[in-house]
Amino acid sequence: MDVSNRIFKTHSQNLLQPNQSKGNNGFSELLAAYQQNHQVQKVEKPATNAIFSMNTSQGDQQEINLDEYLTPGAQPSPVNLKDIPLLLPTAHNIDTLSKYSQNEFKALLAQYGIPSPPASIEFNTQGQLVLPADYAYSTQLTQAFTENPKVENALRTTAAIASHYAGIMEGQPFRDEMSTARNQADRDRIVEKYSYLFDDNRPAIQIVLSFLGDGSMLLGEKS
Repeated sequence: MDVSNRIFKTHSQNLLQPNQSKGNNGFSELLAAYQQNHQVQKVEKPATNAIFSMNTSQGDQQEINLDEYLTPGAQPSPVNLKDIPLLLPTAHNIDTLSKYSQNEFKALLAQYGIPSPPASIEFNTQGQLVLPADYAYSTQLTQAFTENPKVENALRTTAAIASHYAGIMEGQPFRDEMSTARNQADRDRIVEKYSYLFDDNRPAIQIVLSFLGDGSMLLGEKS
C-alpha cells in the first residue's frame, strides 16, 4: 500500500511537509496556512462534554456536541433530517475531527488493553472498516469498535470529510485558471488540460488513517 502524505498531518506536527504530486499541492498548502495562521492548539475533550465550534450547513462556528453527533442513535427523539446540521468539508472541521478522533481512539485502545494500534485504518466505498490483514489485534479492536460505535464513526467521518475536501482542492487550479481566462480559446485549453476532472468514472480520493505506535494519527491520500 502506497500512501501519499501530501494531504496533511494532524496536530502532532505544527507545519506540513507537502510532497509534490500531480503538480498540485493546493490541499496541503491551504491546510498548512490555516494551521499556521490560526495557531491551532491541541483539542482536549472537556471532562463533561465534547462541544466544539464547527462549520456546518446551518452556519459557521456552530457549537456541536461531537459525542452525541457521532454516536449512532444518540438523538433522544425522532428528528427531521433537514434539522441536522451537516459538517462541511473545511480545513477547520478536518483539524478538529482528527484531533477528537485521535483522542477517542487512544482512549479506546487503553480501555481495552490493546497494546498497539494498526498501521492504518481505511474505509471502503461502502463505509466499512478495513484493517491490515496482518494486524495482531484485529479481533480485539473490531470488538471494541462494535461496543463503541462512536469511535469508529468518528474515524469514518474524519476520513470522509477529508476525502471530500481533497476532491474540492484537486479542482482548485482549474477554477483559478478559468477565472483568469481572457477568451474562449483560453477556456477551451484549460478545460482540455483538466479534462480528467470531468470523468464520471474517476474514483473518489481515498483517505487512509495511519497510526504511530502511541496511537497518534496521520491522514494521507491512498495512491
